[in-house]
Amino acid sequence: MQPNKNTRQLNWFLAWAVVFCDIGTSVYYVPGILYGHVKDATPFFVLLTTGGFILLALKYIEISWRNPEGGGVVTITTKAFGPMWGCLGGMLITVDYFLTTAISAVSGFQYIGSIFPVLDSHIVALACVGVGILAALNIVGIRESATVALVMACASFLVNLVVIGIAFIGMDASQWQMVISRLGTDRELSSYELLVGFSSAWLAFSGLESISQLSPTMRFPLRRTTRWAMGAVIVSMVITSPVLTALSIGLLPEHFKATESERFISELGLIVGGYGIKLAVVLTASSLLLFAANTAIIGSYHVFLALVRGGFLPQILAMRNPTFNTPHVAVAIATVVPVLVIFFSGGELEILGDMYAFGLLGAFVFSSLSLDSIRWNLGRRDWGFWLGVLTTGMVMVAWGVNLVEKQRATYFGGAVTLIGMLIAVGVRRAWFVDLLLQIPFIQRLQTRAYRASEDLVEDELKGLMTLTEAVEVKPLYSSSTLVALRDENPRLIKEAIGRARGGGESALYCIYVEEWPGLFAGDTPHIPNEQGMQTLKAALQAGRKNQIEIVPIWAVSHNAAEAIANAARALDVDAVVIGASRRSAFYHMLRGHVVKGLMKKLPYDCRLMIVN
Repeated sequence: MQPNKNTRQLNWFLAWAVVFCDIGTSVYYVPGILYGHVKDATPFFVLLTTGGFILLALKYIEISWRNPEGGGVVTITTKAFGPMWGCLGGMLITVDYFLTTAISAVSGFQYIGSIFPVLDSHIVALACVGVGILAALNIVGIRESATVALVMACASFLVNLVVIGIAFIGMDASQWQMVISRLGTDRELSSYELLVGFSSAWLAFSGLESISQLSPTMRFPLRRTTRWAMGAVIVSMVITSPVLTALSIGLLPEHFKATESERFISELGLIVGGYGIKLAVVLTASSLLLFAANTAIIGSYHVFLALVRGGFLPQILAMRNPTFNTPHVAVAIATVVPVLVIFFSGGELEILGDMYAFGLLGAFVFSSLSLDSIRWNLGRRDWGFWLGVLTTGMVMVAWGVNLVEKQRATYFGGAVTLIGMLIAVGVRRAWFVDLLLQIPFIQRLQTRAYRASEDLVEDELKGLMTLTEAVEVKPLYSSSTLVALRDENPRLIKEAIGRARGGGESALYCIYVEEWPGLFAGDTPHIPNEQGMQTLKAALQAGRKNQIEIVPIWAVSHNAAEAIANAARALDVDAVVIGASRRSAFYHMLRGHVVKGLMKKLPYDCRLMIVN
């Protein structure tokens, strides 16, 4: 049984927004981090690396459409070199996600601190608490909306353009000369200095990997969607990143650049446009950075789930919370590690940036090299192939230089990757299974992790259908009523059966929507969770008692209301019966209000019946 196709909700504009919410945050902290390494040559190196970014971005277009199932570096590396190499790629991108969460949280509160200086002495604590709150929200199952991403991305991009525009209008001749001079270097650089600066500047384009994670949620035709989305990413980054870097390095006072490297862009806004522009920068920057931290948490636990499915990590990590249907163990790990990194680094952005480079460039190398291998095996020898090989060489050089030059990053990233690979090999070869299963607590967790397996689907649920299959059997089991179930509700089933019988019908459609929060959809399950099985089983038993044929439908969606409305439209029913919501206002805020959503999304000629 195939997953519901309705998870593909992203057009190219929404996909751009999600990616820009990740990659677009780097401009807020990278100029300050690079300034600590290369001083006034920072704009030169960002501009130099922009060419490499464009070439790599073009390769990510192909990586995305070649892997519609998503998975990013894990999937492309597995296809090119085998599962174990894919696992190694997954460990590298996990390091990247850990540092994305840490650096985004710290930088977000640094920008808030530029408005409220009293917070400056508590940045580490605030960042750790912030990540902890994001963990709680993800365990509850926040539905990270592409629409929210669109609003935030557009707001950030617009504010950045305003800062650039005001700066351009207000600069005098000497300032123009100063800014333009920063796009070059004021002294002769050695070959090694060029390599170090070039390698460090790749941090300005971190987040590029996220588009390959979005493949399962992007609309078909996938090749066109990814091409337009990545084209928009390239244009928006070329317009903002090098220009804002040059303006901040050229216009900010030397004493500020030496002591306040954490928030160059907000102070640039203050200089060129006053306090109002600074406030706009802080609001958009801090919200976008915290959104990026949340996206990194989602990305990292989806990598964990992909590695679990590949047999490299214990099944315990895929265990889902019985209340919220979220992988709470994976979410916990995805947030505990960044909190520890923030704590032990003291929230120093320069340290976090150096550590960030290990996983970022490692994932770039594996993705780019894997695509080269696939192209070679397909017989490609055109100029595009050789340009791709050049791109791989560039990121390999950058990664190699960082491994030597930034030893803290190498030690941290190497240690995390080594531990992850040891666990992966151990799980793959069952080194730890016998030992762990001697622990009663682990035995209980293992039992729950396998609870929703094929073996536990009762015979009466073997007829479980997707929406597509239900539409195909509609001529045999026609009904004008669709009942949407969330849990066992005898009164709701009774009302729906009564309506069907009153209309002289012998069948009733029953749908259970398994909410799958997060934009990085990845592989969805092929059977419902335990709650879904019990709910549909109760409906089948009630139908049998009342001589009504129940057609059990199971769907996976990021939006339950949208899935139910799509089912009502496809099955051409004239009524949807649903129970009154017993969820809290906080839960509705995170997951959405199903009843209100149905009132907006149902066809105009379809009635909504709410049973208390």
